[in-house]
Amino acid sequence: MPSNRQQIMMIFIVLLAGVLLFVTLRSAIVQKTYEEKALTEPIGYRMVVDGCEGVGRGHLVSAAIWSNRDAEIVRVEILYRQKGQDDFLSVPMQLVGTDDRWVGELPALSMGESYSYYITAIDGAGASVSIPPSAPQEPLLRTRWESPVNPWVQLLYLTLMIGAAVFLLHGVYYVLLILFGRMGELAQKATASRAHQSVRWGWLTLFVAGIVLSTYLHGAALGVGRGWGGWPPGHNFADIRTEVLLLFFGIILLVRWDLFRFSPTRLRKPRFSNAIFGWLVLAGAILTLLLYCFPPRLFVQTGV
Repeated sequence: MPSNRQQIMMIFIVLLAGVLLFVTLRSAIVQKTYEEKALTEPIGYRMVVDGCEGVGRGHLVSAAIWSNRDAEIVRVEILYRQKGQDDFLSVPMQLVGTDDRWVGELPALSMGESYSYYITAIDGAGASVSIPPSAPQEPLLRTRWESPVNPWVQLLYLTLMIGAAVFLLHGVYYVLLILFGRMGELAQKATASRAHQSVRWGWLTLFVAGIVLSTYLHGAALGVGRGWGGWPPGHNFADIRTEVLLLFFGIILLVRWDLFRFSPTRLRKPRFSNAIFGWLVLAGAILTLLLYCFPPRLFVQTGV
């Protein structure tokens, strides 16, 4: 059995993984906000981005934009384009009310289509600002037209994805026991079998959620052939993250299929040791964190 220090280390690693997964889930739910409130800047702003719109409606863009000096905001406009277009079109934004709220509307698109856009504002003294600050270079703001999908299927998808993460964390706990615990060969093989079982159930859960349900949800929301490219190679890097993980863990599970059922009397020699199996599962857990807890643009430029 592992020492107290090893147990503390394992608990810390598992809790850290859980926190990172929670942050990922939260980032998927909370809307992105752009803001500049420093009084030293000539123009301040705050904008909450809504990345999707219902089919048949124009997309309302709203932002609070104000001047930090004796100059009024004289012009605010949205510059937008569809995927594959080089030139931006523009639509003016209007001041609404007395709280520095500027509003403009992007023309409606068909299901699954999207705009990349940004906002520019100019004050009476000639100062200007862009939202986001990187505009007109990537990354820009984006909105996509989607149809409503069955909320129960969405709930099932979310539940299964969380379940896959729980199974993986359970498997990580067992492989940490293998790697850092002091146990005999028989106990190590039994623990490796438990890790194999946890990862196996996680693989199955991820397949149902990430392939079957994801295909249905994207097809219902965006139309068949849009949004989710599948394998190979997908429309962008985010499309194939699930397939990469399924392939990685699937190979590990198949190569160590002798762990499917633990038997103390089975003398079949494995293709690689339990320790190597543990390190591979741990590497897969780290790969999962990299693929799902960090924006894909950190690794590969994604499409619209």
